[in-house]
Amino acid sequence: MSIVASVLLQATVYGLVSGRLGAADSLALSCAGFGTAAVVFNVVLLVRRRGGGAVAQSERVTGPLLAMNALTAVTFLGFYAALSWIPSGLATAIETTVGPLAVALLGLAGVGRRPTGRAWAGCAALVVFGLAVAWRFTGTADLGSITGLAGIGLAVLAGTGAALLALVSADLGRRGVDPVRVTAHRFHLTYLCGGVLLAATGGAGHRWAAGLPALVATGVLAVTIPLFLLQRGLQRTDPMVAMVLLTTLPGATYLAETAFHGGFDPATLALICCLVAAAAWYARSPRPASGRSGVRQSSAERVPAVRQEQ
Repeated sequence: MSIVASVLLQATVYGLVSGRLGAADSLALSCAGFGTAAVVFNVVLLVRRRGGGAVAQSERVTGPLLAMNALTAVTFLGFYAALSWIPSGLATAIETTVGPLAVALLGLAGVGRRPTGRAWAGCAALVVFGLAVAWRFTGTADLGSITGLAGIGLAVLAGTGAALLALVSADLGRRGVDPVRVTAHRFHLTYLCGGVLLAATGGAGHRWAAGLPALVATGVLAVTIPLFLLQRGLQRTDPMVAMVLLTTLPGATYLAETAFHGGFDPATLALICCLVAAAAWYARSPRPASGRSGVRQSSAERVPAVRQEQ
């Protein structure tokens, strides 16, 4: 499963570098990963075309690709803005647990598959366990203040953006668009906006050039490769299942941090196990045999759905 591999790789790398990166370093790492993804996968497309290899194309995908650019930037910038006002563990937990709920609410509005009772139950369990894990990480952290509420709102915005990304990705998957093509084109607005934000906040320090090779290498492992795996999985997986699997990322990161740096907490581990169990319970449940899992399409644009990853 591409999404599970993406989660495990991200969690491992971020667990390894935990405590070594400040806010500016983390932003620089993500920008390096996004920029590298754009360069690497555009080169792959160029090599394929020059070598006469088949590159999966589809008509009328400019709109969805532009939407992917905008949604990725909103999700990324919303998350990093949230980090300015609330702890990172809480921001990550809110973003990931909002994803399944946002997919369910969009389904009620007619965008994607209408949620079942099982989906609502899964969303409720994930929100409860996800926020409980976040509370173990951060406590209350003055969340009733204006800045705390703003941070929560931005994390919710990021989670909603992630849900919409899953829906658009599913639509691109049904159209037969190559994930390499999507990855090559979806990050341009994100790394540009991220670079502006990095410059506005003072940059990554005076010695950024000396540390650039290590930064890029880490960005490839933490961002470039995981996001390609995630994109491939999003295009083959029901959006609700994808969002449910992503709720395990904060817990997996915590476990990686514990493995590399110590600090084991039995209560937190128990909550993470409950979260993973709830995600596995929903992800392994049978999917409805009919219905759409992506954004609305006209009858002229519908193509057979690709096989879902399980």
